[in-house]
Amino acid sequence: MASIHPIIVGTAGHVDHGKSSLVRALTGIDPDRWEEEKERGLTIDLGYAPMELADGRLVGLIDVPGHERFLKNMVAGATSIDLAILVVAADDGVMPQTREHLDVLELLGVRQGIVALTKVDLVDPETLELAVEDVRELLQGHCLEGAEICPLSTVTGKGLPEFRARLEALAGAVEPRPASGYFRLPIQRKFSVAGFGTVLTGIPLSGTVSVGDELHLVGKGLRSRIRGIQAYGRKVDQARAGHSTALNLPDIPLDKVERGDVLAASAELEPTNRLEADLRVVGDMAPLIHGEEVHLHVGTREATARVFPLDRVDIPPGDEGLVQIHVHEEVTALPGDFVLLRRLNPPRTVAGGRILGSGGRRLRRLRDEVIARLQSKEASLGDPEERLRLLVVEHGPNGLASDAARARLGWTAEELELVVEPLVADRRLFRDPRNKALFSAHSVGLECERIERMLAGWFRKHATTTTCPITRFRTAGAHEGLMQMALVKLAADGRVEVLAGGRVRDLGRKDPLTPEQRERRELILARAEEAGFRPLTRPELLEGFGADAGGLLDSLVEDGGLQLTNGGFVWGGGTIDRALAIVEAVCAEHDGVLDIPTLRDRMETSRKYLIPFLEHLDRLGVTARKGDRRILRRK
Repeated sequence: MASIHPIIVGTAGHVDHGKSSLVRALTGIDPDRWEEEKERGLTIDLGYAPMELADGRLVGLIDVPGHERFLKNMVAGATSIDLAILVVAADDGVMPQTREHLDVLELLGVRQGIVALTKVDLVDPETLELAVEDVRELLQGHCLEGAEICPLSTVTGKGLPEFRARLEALAGAVEPRPASGYFRLPIQRKFSVAGFGTVLTGIPLSGTVSVGDELHLVGKGLRSRIRGIQAYGRKVDQARAGHSTALNLPDIPLDKVERGDVLAASAELEPTNRLEADLRVVGDMAPLIHGEEVHLHVGTREATARVFPLDRVDIPPGDEGLVQIHVHEEVTALPGDFVLLRRLNPPRTVAGGRILGSGGRRLRRLRDEVIARLQSKEASLGDPEERLRLLVVEHGPNGLASDAARARLGWTAEELELVVEPLVADRRLFRDPRNKALFSAHSVGLECERIERMLAGWFRKHATTTTCPITRFRTAGAHEGLMQMALVKLAADGRVEVLAGGRVRDLGRKDPLTPEQRERRELILARAEEAGFRPLTRPELLEGFGADAGGLLDSLVEDGGLQLTNGGFVWGGGTIDRALAIVEAVCAEHDGVLDIPTLRDRMETSRKYLIPFLEHLDRLGVTARKGDRRILRRK
């Protein structure tokens, strides 16, 4: 089978100017699928046909409707066009839909094309020359300025070989769409095949899929593995961006699908009803006013929406502006996708541009911080590292999960990792090693400041210690992952040391104890550990250690070296650890229930010491009372 050159060539132009006839002449295939189209000679919906290049590769041709009533169908196809054929009939010249279709191509980012000046068999040389000048004047200042104008007739064949040769040369030189990102396909058609089930068609925006891969119908909770793939009516094992593709997805009910839905390889991709965009208003239109209701076209979806300019009150014709679009129903799109707006009455394309972000709260207009943030997003569309960094910043102290990052950016796991690594290495981002969540340098910096303030407060109250328990930083609202990343940064900067046992030492703090005090402190600890499972009371432990021994003992409790229980008993930290191991072993032998006589015997102690110890474990949440039993809650 011939290989596929993954680009899409699309027609554009006024109704009855010969777009479908041209596609038939180039491919031998009638792009009009519906009986009504054939009877009326009027294209209503999108038509597809493969065209073979001279080197044997296939490219896809889309034939779009020219009538203004079906422009929404034209837009659904134009979002996929890489190379445009602007069709103008020589006997009519430039017409209203010619101008609007050219506006659509420009607003949707099409920058390469050729003009087919059709029906030259119906005009004399003078009229043909006027038609050529008319087209040149139309193209000035637009996306197809300088495009070659090729006179031809699909009836007589005049000029058709020359046009085909030029079109093939242009198509062969168009850079194929990259297959990067996870697979996304806006659905254009749906149907069912007996014995196979649901078939969904469209042109993938990104990624690659193979037979057996699983796809999700975004926002509808439906998924299916691919049973079969066709490209241009031929069975293939794989589909990719730039292919006109049909996918057999038997587990998705046909009645749950509609044009505009999106198939995606990511289960995390979600629809939204808010979009941020940079729009340009068509030059000969009235201004796009604040809060204006419009028809929104994104992918193959059409929906009504309201547009709210953010950097000015209204957007004048021929100018650009940053906006937030509030859609009346949910749509699926990612940054970099194109969006088109049409006025409700009279129906006419008014603006278009690229999506900068989706979701989020309602934005306030004419706010410097909002405008700066969207300008940064716009500038980052060609810079993956900056796009990711800005997205993480936007999520603030809660961080951004890796799966959510991929879904919001349209990247595969491998692509995300390639971008994350240098950002983490340069400490422009921080990554939690436990769950791979990402945090911005700004958020981590603020958390470092919070921890240092809490350390200072702790040491003001506990003057005899050099460490602080990490649990002190876990205040209400503090994010565990962010706190851990801040501790990593503080340690890397040489400001703290994270110790075993869940404590932090401030490396900038001088030891408040003299060497002699430090030595007596260690002796107190050793005496407590030596007492074992028959602990001493506070007075017994401190006997002979001097008047300041109480403060030394308190510092050991603060550091976790000693623990206090009811009855005034002081347990060594190591002794507590050994006792906990025995508790766990006894519970394991008795189906999670703590058998007190067995525990007493194993510890070789008495109820005098054992009961206060068990009450201490209850307070710590290690054990719990259930009726007359005590059970192990955690290890």
